[in-house]
Amino acid sequence: MAFIQTDTFTLRGYECDAFGRMSIPALMNLMQESANRNAIDYGIGIADLARQGYGWMLMRFCLRMHQYPRYGQTIRLMTYPTTVEKYFIHRDFRVLAEDGTLLADAGSMWLVFSMEKRSMVPLPDFIRSLSPPNTVDPLPKLPVKPDFQTTAFDPADIKNVEVGWLSIDQNQHVNNVAYVQWVIESIDNERLQTCELAEVDLVYRTESHWRDLLQVQSTPETEESIRHRIVHTETGKDVLLARTRWRAS
Repeated sequence: MAFIQTDTFTLRGYECDAFGRMSIPALMNLMQESANRNAIDYGIGIADLARQGYGWMLMRFCLRMHQYPRYGQTIRLMTYPTTVEKYFIHRDFRVLAEDGTLLADAGSMWLVFSMEKRSMVPLPDFIRSLSPPNTVDPLPKLPVKPDFQTTAFDPADIKNVEVGWLSIDQNQHVNNVAYVQWVIESIDNERLQTCELAEVDLVYRTESHWRDLLQVQSTPETEESIRHRIVHTETGKDVLLARTRWRAS
């Protein structure tokens, strides 16, 4: 059976930024909550996987903000799987205003990892056998390797982060939203005060854990876009690659 998850939320003050707009981390957290509810309906929630020694890991995520919801506004968040492959399951999100206006959408790719070996495995049969809904138009599939992943990166700005306890999730690694918050916090003051994030495109490369030391590196790409990289200080491995696009607010 195919399921489409639809949740309604009224934005609270702590989910909004200094200008009363919904914050990107708050939106991504709600998306994750809706995705987990949808996964539970399919029998592939966090607890379902944990019982078999597996965990979910987000590999790709691209969020586009068309119009920011604001404090006190009620939004409708929809999510559903679109395609199931050997190693990846694709999931879309749509955020609508009460009148049906599309406020935001996002595409994502998820993989399954072995809790024991901490490495990626093919999707188990109980996941590959699920039936995505056929009544929705899926967003274009995200490329496994976007162009910003394969081009040279010369950091113009570096900020250091130590992973705190509240950044760790039930899979015992840094929650994917924490990385996005660190990226946004690394943006220069003027851009944060005069612009709004129009799009964030993410590639999650490897895990990080409590007390790890990370570097958030950024470099301008165009007047509207910035490339980012989060690197594990000790190993030198890429933890996250990203591109953010900005527009005047």
